[in-house]
Amino acid sequence: MNLKNSKFFRRIQELRRLSKDKLRKEKNRGVHIDYELENALKERNGDCVRSTQRQSFKDNGNFEQEKYESLENNEKIDDISNGLIQLNNVCFRLKCACAAKPSPTRDEQPILPSIKGSICVSNSRYSMIGRVSKTLGFKVVKETKLWNILWTDTLPGVELYKSMKRFQQINHYPGMMEICRKDLLSRNLNRMLKLFPREYKIFPKTWIFPADYGDAINYANNNYKNKPRTFIIKPDSGAMGRGIWLTNDLKSINPSERMICQTYINKPLLIDGYKFDLRVYTLITSVDPLRIFVYNEGLARFATSKYVEPTIENSCDLFMHLTNYSVNKRSSQYDLCDNDDCGSKRKFCAINNWLRCRNYEVDEFWGKIDDIIIKTILSAWPMLKHNYHACFPSHDKIQACFEILGFDILVDSKMKPYVLEVNHSPSYHTHELVDRQVKKALIRDTLLMVSTPLADKKQILREDRKRIKQRLLKLKQCGTTSNTQRQHPIYGVIPESNINARDRDEPPPLEEGTQEAGLSALSQQIAWEESHLGDFRRIMPPRDPDRLNYYCQFFALQNQASIYGETAASKKREEVAKKMRLEIEEKRQRQMEVMLGQRRRMKLEERRRKRASMPRAIVERHRLSRFRAQENWAPGFISEAEERLRRTWMQMRTEMLRNNKIVQMIYKDFYNGGNLTNADIITYPELYRCLERGADVMSDN
Repeated sequence: MNLKNSKFFRRIQELRRLSKDKLRKEKNRGVHIDYELENALKERNGDCVRSTQRQSFKDNGNFEQEKYESLENNEKIDDISNGLIQLNNVCFRLKCACAAKPSPTRDEQPILPSIKGSICVSNSRYSMIGRVSKTLGFKVVKETKLWNILWTDTLPGVELYKSMKRFQQINHYPGMMEICRKDLLSRNLNRMLKLFPREYKIFPKTWIFPADYGDAINYANNNYKNKPRTFIIKPDSGAMGRGIWLTNDLKSINPSERMICQTYINKPLLIDGYKFDLRVYTLITSVDPLRIFVYNEGLARFATSKYVEPTIENSCDLFMHLTNYSVNKRSSQYDLCDNDDCGSKRKFCAINNWLRCRNYEVDEFWGKIDDIIIKTILSAWPMLKHNYHACFPSHDKIQACFEILGFDILVDSKMKPYVLEVNHSPSYHTHELVDRQVKKALIRDTLLMVSTPLADKKQILREDRKRIKQRLLKLKQCGTTSNTQRQHPIYGVIPESNINARDRDEPPPLEEGTQEAGLSALSQQIAWEESHLGDFRRIMPPRDPDRLNYYCQFFALQNQASIYGETAASKKREEVAKKMRLEIEEKRQRQMEVMLGQRRRMKLEERRRKRASMPRAIVERHRLSRFRAQENWAPGFISEAEERLRRTWMQMRTEMLRNNKIVQMIYKDFYNGGNLTNADIITYPELYRCLERGADVMSDN
């Protein structure tokens, strides 16, 4: 079908003509024209009316919002203010700029309409991120442009971190795999458990195979009571429930495979007889100082088969023991109910209502989950801080990174939560209504929080060009201040100039681009985050001073090397690394010997071929020339009489120079001409002192 010959295209042309006429008539008055689309946008099967909001003032003084949708097909017309119309899943663009912009809905209304930043979502497979960014005022650009925010699904390389400008942000921290890989998370939590045995009982007992295979066997043999203990086996870097299985016999496992072994929680908390876990979304906006926010809404993911304690018969039923969505969506019993109180996916509000109905303390329960999240991140905080400062030494305006982590929390029957794993790139697919309700608001609140308007792109580019020019021309930078700083693990780097400003009765320095005098970029970022929390709650630094002092003991951990050296896994890794290094060196040495032998044989064969092809006379001539050259290289014979004669002549030369005072004559001429060097003065100090006194160095006295 040709679109230009269709009725719809003719209606659009008529609409454009009417709008231009009205705009021409009202040009002098400058009135915003609001035209109606009801008569222009009519289809054969029904009327399509633009989706707007009308505000009618009620008697109590409130405004009532009414949405107009399609009459028969229920197809909405979206983004008319941007010139886009969607009809029957087909999007058309109206090249008309005179329409009055309708009031956006509550979910789409940006809090900061003056955002003029740009975001790159080319490396993300979730289209919802780009749509939400556009509603907030961001401009979606390609990766080759100077973006403000880069949203990617995979961990970028060090080259990308190093090439970032001071006004750019990315949604991943370098080194976050320390808690996002199952093996590294287990290593860090086991290390902290060894240091703080009471505080870090926040995860099931875990071993890393093959290093901890013997410890796991001993634990299984010593803890058998009435029935064997169940273990869950996971791949060390897997995702979406792939490769997970249950077992009661650890001896049946191949001890050389890389995997994670955990004790299975036999008595989890059940709702309607189903096992579930909680996907808690956590936002980290800064690692130095550490600032952590938890989203109040999330997802509870249910298994699709009613739970029974694991036995040999049902240990293979993954729909009963695993709560991963990627596993249970293949089940025929998966429930797509859109009601909050049912379905295989539910929001936290439904879980909170269920807990309140059974007289559970909801605030205390979420306080335990916040504590687990903080301690998990603190287990990798030294590495995160080191990697951040190594990759971003010059980011002084804004934080270079932010990250949304998906914590998988399992709750047992005693209401004690356990952390199972951490996802560095949680899924933002919106296959269900509950996904759209939670994830869309999550992305919107996240972008509003991290888009603090502190960094001026043009100003930073000018400063960088000026700094490069000064470095190339070797100009001294003026206005340099002292770099003395104080470090606090929670409040971050405090400049000495700001601390001592009150003592010197001087105002603190005003940074370029700040909104208030005396406020640093970090202070403005904190103020922005506190005023744009949305549905987030801040858990680090905590608001309670007692909790703040409680977490300071984990920040005080300094000696990391000795802790790593005491674990069995680290010793096993050292042995394996040493063995691999020796094997690589032996292999390289054998290769070098083979290569050298081949080269020698090739050279000999080449010489033989050349010698065989050359005439006899030429070969004899080369032999004689080499013989004569070797004779010239050998030193000649010197007799003792010749050596005595050489020494006699050298002594006579020395006496002649001393008697004729040649050295004094030359030294005096140099002194008079001003050509003496420091080395001459040091070598002949007596002559120099005599010339300084005005004495005659040529006389015998």
